[in-house]
Amino acid sequence: MIKSIRNPLLLLACIMSFALLSCSKNDDGPSKSRTELLTVSAWKIASVGIDLDKNGTIDLPYSLEACEKDNTYSFHTDGHGEANEGAAKCDPNDPQTSAFSWSFKDNEKILSITYPGSVLSGDMNIKSLSSSKMEIFLDTTDPDSGFAVRLYVTLTH
Repeated sequence: MIKSIRNPLLLLACIMSFALLSCSKNDDGPSKSRTELLTVSAWKIASVGIDLDKNGTIDLPYSLEACEKDNTYSFHTDGHGEANEGAAKCDPNDPQTSAFSWSFKDNEKILSITYPGSVLSGDMNIKSLSSSKMEIFLDTTDPDSGFAVRLYVTLTH
């Protein structure tokens, strides 16, 4: 009787071991498209500044005001988006939400945003885009000095 129980148990243990070894977990999960990464949830600006030497780091940071830190930006798969002022609005007369549009250009290397009056408007080069962080930059002209500058923005979920 023990022999007949031991063999099925041994066979079951071998099958379970094989199943566990053959099903290795991929921590990153299946690879997601840039659209999926962008539209999965709302983004907040983590940092903004000027990249003087254009090396991908902020040399002149912009201090976000408390009323800017809680703003969120949601990108929808249909090419539209929504900016939400959050609980702390900089100007109480501003609408709580406002719409913008977006699209990818140049094989999804450029995020083009149409959002008049916002720092997040224009053709933004995507430095990196993951499930938790997006780094984008925009080569533009500083309206005060007239100098060419690189605006660098980091957003997180």
